[in-house]
Amino acid sequence: MYAEVVDEADTQYSRRVDRKALAAVTREMSQVSNGRALWALACQWLGIAASFAFVLTVDRWWAWPIAAVIIASRQHALLALMHESAHYHFLSNRKVSDVVSDLLCAFPLNMTTAGYRHEHMLHHRYVNTPQDPYWVGQLPDASWHFPRTPLRAAAVFLGDALGLYAPNHLKVVMPWTYWGRLVGKAKPQISAFEHARYWFYVATLVTVLVTTGAWLHWLLLWVMPTTTVMMAFFRMRALGEHPLDANPQGDETRETRDVEGTVLENFFVAPLNVNYHLTHHTFPSVPFYNLPLMHKELEKTGLLEVGVNHFDSYLGSENSLIQHLTRTPGLSAAEASASQQQDMGQPLLS
Repeated sequence: MYAEVVDEADTQYSRRVDRKALAAVTREMSQVSNGRALWALACQWLGIAASFAFVLTVDRWWAWPIAAVIIASRQHALLALMHESAHYHFLSNRKVSDVVSDLLCAFPLNMTTAGYRHEHMLHHRYVNTPQDPYWVGQLPDASWHFPRTPLRAAAVFLGDALGLYAPNHLKVVMPWTYWGRLVGKAKPQISAFEHARYWFYVATLVTVLVTTGAWLHWLLLWVMPTTTVMMAFFRMRALGEHPLDANPQGDETRETRDVEGTVLENFFVAPLNVNYHLTHHTFPSVPFYNLPLMHKELEKTGLLEVGVNHFDSYLGSENSLIQHLTRTPGLSAAEASASQQQDMGQPLLS
């Protein structure tokens, strides 16, 4: 079964990418593998279980923050898998996919797959326009406005890690939640089956916590990371995906980015290949495990531009996202890197 193509920005890409020439490889890479998806899901929960076990085994105060950071990274990965289901290419059976996604990805993070899907599809169709709910939600929030000085940038990420921006993030994600859809009338309307499985999840969670008495572990190792550390990871990834510009140019090919990332960066900031965001927008039918190959296909087309829609890392010293976010206004990341090397007396790279 092939995943559904929902992106409607084809005209922008057709000016720069010959989609017909890539049709065969796109079709092949759009095949859904239930085994690979379920294995990825199992790995995240194994990592979470291991982190809880680490705290219980070590029984030292310092084990708690270490476990919380690891769990936050795996929570971030669960969001990535919910995103796969939102695009109908997590599991081949869409109804089963939504149930699995809700119970094991969305509900544990106080979200719903259908609620997220509704806004995410609008985002794909209207990137960085007044019809894009992400852009509309972020534009009034000064914490999303970059570039800024390195110190002010660090203050934003520290604020996320301390939960200071949790209310801001809550406004953005509220339409994706069960209660946001129920009380706030966010679309789509909750189905009877969604109601049933949500309350099944709540009953199961309460039963486990009452039986084990693990309320403190759940609050400190699960609830708290979702509103603190995970949001710092989320912001870094989101800033790498699209620039926030009050006057966007209307060219999605240059207002969406791929960030290669190091192994460590991708573990925490961009799990499961979500760093290939331009590739994802170009080929929205392709599941996460095939995005690296499609990224290479994009490289062949000449679509990727260093310092514009293609960065080598998030925190590196050359062609990195952090350079772009802390650059002098008006400079590209490549120009910022060149300027930095000149200031340090280093020879410029050809």
